[in-house]
Amino acid sequence: MTATPPRSTVFLLGVIATVLVGWVLHVGASILLPLVFAFLLSGMVAPIVRRAARWRIPPAVTVVFLLAALFYLIANLGLTLRDSLTEFLGVAKSGAAQEGARMDWPVIVATIEQRFRESAMPETLTRMLVEGLKQLDVGALARGGVIGGLGFTRDLVIVMIYMIFIFAEARLFQRKIFAIAGERRDDARRVLEHVAWGIQRYLLVKTFISLLTGGLCYLLLKVLDVPYAALLGLLTFLLNFIPTFGSIIAGMLATLVALAAGDTWMPALGTMLGYSVVNVFLGNFLDPRILGRELNLSPLVIVVSVVVWAGTWGIAGAFLAVPITSALQVILLSFERTRPIAVLLSGSPPRQRAAADVAEPEFGVEGDEL
Repeated sequence: MTATPPRSTVFLLGVIATVLVGWVLHVGASILLPLVFAFLLSGMVAPIVRRAARWRIPPAVTVVFLLAALFYLIANLGLTLRDSLTEFLGVAKSGAAQEGARMDWPVIVATIEQRFRESAMPETLTRMLVEGLKQLDVGALARGGVIGGLGFTRDLVIVMIYMIFIFAEARLFQRKIFAIAGERRDDARRVLEHVAWGIQRYLLVKTFISLLTGGLCYLLLKVLDVPYAALLGLLTFLLNFIPTFGSIIAGMLATLVALAAGDTWMPALGTMLGYSVVNVFLGNFLDPRILGRELNLSPLVIVVSVVVWAGTWGIAGAFLAVPITSALQVILLSFERTRPIAVLLSGSPPRQRAAADVAEPEFGVEGDEL
């Protein structure tokens, strides 16, 4: 009879395994990131493939069409963003930003410095803000994947190739999981369906809310006559996928541009107030009401997960933090030994059912499920 190891030993081994897994994820980011994005995009378009199959459209035809459309859309969006950021950051002096007057990031920083020094703001605070803006490594960003067109195109092609094989082997992979599960076949099916549906719902709803946020902020910037309104609106849409930090960064960036472009402080104040109203309403009211039914993650867990995954995979990790953490929570909930960890990750303690159903706790308030 094998002796059960002490809990302290199990805990220590778990910590070591977690550190090793994190190191592998960080080192293998260039290989794993395209695969993760391929799984997420496949999950988003899978309902379309199933619906088309009901209309007697062959899945292969639907997949090819969707992949071609996705490649065209993402490639054009990425290249447009690259060109706009190149001009905005002052990497390429490609012309005027507005009415013949070039305004890129170096000009914006210089204008803000002059505006701060002319104001009644304390000298120490002014120096801290200006030095912080000057220390931003624009050159590193310009050489990064966002602006590096070759790297972006290469990764996009790899993602599309992964998606082809994911759709081709989806049913086979599912049968393999069921074969491994054995007697827990029903549990495995439930976990797979719950993870897939939760991530699909999150991505679709988050995309809609991000589009709404970016569109409203774009209209606000156009009304206030702020330069780069289209670029800032697009960045607001993209950054809104990063919980908490994304909306703050987008608002600060738009406010700085408005401050440098306006003759007074009013455009910057209007931009800051407008972004705050939009993010408070959509981020703190509409977003939780819709996503609360699919996600039951603690706000602290969400913030920590963004920091951890951003440290592991950079900006891409910040975008993927919530879907990955939510999927991990569902998986942890499926095993008796790891269920306490899922409870700690949840936004509220489990609500106990009747005695016969205690083995299947419900999470969240009424109407919410994990």
